[in-house]
Amino acid sequence: MKKWTILAPLGLAAAGAAALVLLKKKPEAKAAPAKGGPAKKPAPAKAPANLKTGSYSFISGFQNASTVEMTLDYDADRFSFAVVEENFLSYSSDSHVAILEGEDFSLQLEYAAFYPGEDFAAHCASLAEKHQDFAPVRYGSVDAVKYLEGDALSFCLPIPEDAHSYVQALLFKAKGNDTPLPELAEDPDLSAILSSVRFHRA
Repeated sequence: MKKWTILAPLGLAAAGAAALVLLKKKPEAKAAPAKGGPAKKPAPAKAPANLKTGSYSFISGFQNASTVEMTLDYDADRFSFAVVEENFLSYSSDSHVAILEGEDFSLQLEYAAFYPGEDFAAHCASLAEKHQDFAPVRYGSVDAVKYLEGDALSFCLPIPEDAHSYVQALLFKAKGNDTPLPELAEDPDLSAILSSVRFHRA
């Protein structure tokens, strides 16, 4: 953050001289409007020709448990999506996770339960104490938080109106990708994918 230095007030004589200069100065002529009409707006980004939707379902809660389905959109020409029960990208105690793999990065998505008496706000407060790089992020209408966790960048996504669970997305760099891991949070492909996340309760 830039620090601004506040100059001390000028003396009365200097202030008076400056005022006289301003009074004598003629107003500048207004710049002529640019020819050619209004500036063109940039064309909206085109949706991938082979856009597909991946689905990942899990049980949330113990008493009055319900099935939650998370869906996301991805470019099937550049990414693959699968729900697996083994060969995870990172250890998970969950029975199954969703994996999205591309040339530059991969995502492992898994459900996680809050501790008793905890909610998403309390969970975030705990993470903020443990991780100095903890920060809120927003992709489209999807609010989340992020922090570094080992060799992955972790995102926690709250589930609307769910007091029991949230979804954790672990982002891993692909081999040969020289982009620093924290900067991958701003990757346009990642942004498009996370912006498309939707939750449905059965």
